[in-house]
Amino acid sequence: MKITNKVVYQNLDDLYDNSPVFELSKKDRWVVFSDLHMGDGGSTDDFKRNSGLFQAALKKYYLRDKFSLILNGDVEEMQRFSLKKIYNRWREVYEVFDEIRDSTRLLKTIGNHDLELSLMKDHPFDYEHLEAFRLRYHDNHLFFFHGHQASKKFQKHNELIGFTLKYFANPLGIKNYSVAHSSKKQYNIEKRAYHYSAYRKVVSIIGHTHRPLFESLHKVDRLKFKIEQLCREYATDPVRRTDEVRKAIKGHKKDLKKYYKQVKDTNYQNYVYNTIFNIPCLFNSGCVIGKRGMTCLEIEDGKIRLVHWFDGSISSKYLQKTGYQSENLPGTDFYRMVINEESLDYVFTRIKFLA
Repeated sequence: MKITNKVVYQNLDDLYDNSPVFELSKKDRWVVFSDLHMGDGGSTDDFKRNSGLFQAALKKYYLRDKFSLILNGDVEEMQRFSLKKIYNRWREVYEVFDEIRDSTRLLKTIGNHDLELSLMKDHPFDYEHLEAFRLRYHDNHLFFFHGHQASKKFQKHNELIGFTLKYFANPLGIKNYSVAHSSKKQYNIEKRAYHYSAYRKVVSIIGHTHRPLFESLHKVDRLKFKIEQLCREYATDPVRRTDEVRKAIKGHKKDLKKYYKQVKDTNYQNYVYNTIFNIPCLFNSGCVIGKRGMTCLEIEDGKIRLVHWFDGSISSKYLQKTGYQSENLPGTDFYRMVINEESLDYVFTRIKFLA
């Protein structure tokens, strides 16, 4: 069968209609992580680099503050490693998952790299594996799925990719190559998820591309908006006219120029997926295996926020040019930084009138 956008949207419709629904209130606290790609602890295990950061954030912040946990796909890297090896190496991580599940709640979806979990009868852990689910906030819905369902080619090529990774890439020590390395593929998947979400007038929260999105905006757009915000504050608020603000604006400009210089394929840089208005219907938690730490989404007190976690090895220059405030996780060399935050009521109001 030829895979077209129409087929993808129909599949997403079926996924949405058949997904279980859970209630979300302003009292609830959720943190959303995706794309851990946990392996066997060896040189080709992408999770290994940020494993300490991830465990500390879970145990010393989210478990402490009674957050519920959403693991939105590609938690286990089963295209490379057996589940037994993954579980034995990262048993302490699963113990934290168990603590959160027993203390609050844990919801876990499957991705294309751990798709095999849905076919297995016996697991070393006791979690339900969902393909998708929804959180109902008043009369609105947040639709959680990993994101590979918006890809035309994943159904055709997923098994072949897994075979290549396990029997060729692993022995050669080659790191994981996925959609996260192709800006064009990222854009196409995001664009389909965006248009579907706008049509259904829902918020979709995905992973898969490893690229954080907040209100349907990727890094380039966020940087542009941040520069505009800092310039406006500098012009209207004398207190904000500091060297720190000037350095932040300069740093953002440098990042933008570097980004456009490095990325040759500019197709995805079209403004908000070629729609008239920016409809804040698509969010992405990013990934846990980033070079500069990990990102996640938090839902708390009727608000949604994009958060960056990192360790002290990140230079002070990077922290200065972001223009964001960070907080240290007590007793560690790890830091939490809020990148964006918005109320869900405002997000859904814009979707209602603009979509």
